[in-house]
Amino acid sequence: MRYVDADGHLEESPATFSDAYLDPAFHAQRPRVVGVDGMAYWDIDEQLFPRRVGRGCNNLGTPTTYDGKPALHTINKPESVGCMELTDIQARLQIMDEEDIAVQVIYPTLFLAYPLSSNPAFVTALCASYNRWLGETLSRHERLKWAAVVNLDQIQAAVREVHEAKRLGAANVMLLGTIGDRQLDDPSFFPFYEALCEEKLPLAVHVGWASPSINNLYSHIYPSGVVAFHFPVLMGFAALISGGVLDRFPNLTAVFLEAGCMWIPFMIDRLEHRYQNQGKYLAKFLPQTKPLQQLPAMEYIKRGTLYFSAELEDSLLPQVMDLVGEKQIVMGTDMPHGDRERYAARELQERKDLSASAKANILEHNPARLYGLAR
Repeated sequence: MRYVDADGHLEESPATFSDAYLDPAFHAQRPRVVGVDGMAYWDIDEQLFPRRVGRGCNNLGTPTTYDGKPALHTINKPESVGCMELTDIQARLQIMDEEDIAVQVIYPTLFLAYPLSSNPAFVTALCASYNRWLGETLSRHERLKWAAVVNLDQIQAAVREVHEAKRLGAANVMLLGTIGDRQLDDPSFFPFYEALCEEKLPLAVHVGWASPSINNLYSHIYPSGVVAFHFPVLMGFAALISGGVLDRFPNLTAVFLEAGCMWIPFMIDRLEHRYQNQGKYLAKFLPQTKPLQQLPAMEYIKRGTLYFSAELEDSLLPQVMDLVGEKQIVMGTDMPHGDRERYAARELQERKDLSASAKANILEHNPARLYGLAR
């Protein structure tokens, strides 16, 4: 079986924002790596990323080195620095071979935090630099595919970046579950969705510290990593349905990544319940409360354009597949992040509660269809 890893990652390095890729207007303020007590951080506008302690904390695996030495958080990882940073493509392919991965779709790490800067033009430049660097690094590699990033705080620039990402060979475009404190159904984002449909690029809604209002509720990384990190994915799912985005853009393909799959029955149930309640009762008295979506939530699932990632240990995976069908679940390794499990494909194959066809769909057929990969 050809395992397609639907959600791998890289760790950004200074090369990501080097002169060859970063807009010259921002060379003087490019992200730089600083070290504190053996830990490495990005200094962006005199703010450190990651910020693992204190209010609004987040936990990112990047950067991996400082002053030529590996950062403490990279020690004892199975991946080399070159593998993590994609400066050694052969090292990445070797560890993929060890884990039976035929194709891997690679997502960023630094861009899992919002905002990276209070200057939208600078963030746009960082996104463009990342996309140019990765497009050149992988250059339509047969086994390594990649997700582009855009800054929806500058919508016209984001639209241009979608078209540029397609030209550079991106397999899809990643967003977090909110754009700061704006939901994904904000009408100002509609030109972005139109561009995705035009270029036939899937949208990936990925976990991340997406909303400052939620992030700043937490000063400890443990509960923040549970709630602030994961819940925006659920919010993004609800927004695309309840805000009528999937009615306006019926050809939009989307995948929801790294939050496991056990939230799906809950969210579908609550959306279905409230859709009926709002439509049948409250809207009679307050017409403006009528749902914007045209169909019950399950009808959008049945179209086959929404995909969901599962975690290896999701105990409700068989029930979720019964609900949404076998053809819309994928699985990622999260390589090279610290909480990943190696040999995930082999372990999924050993599960006794999944059929052979379910395993083949999760590991191969579904991600190949999602990302438009030749089989």
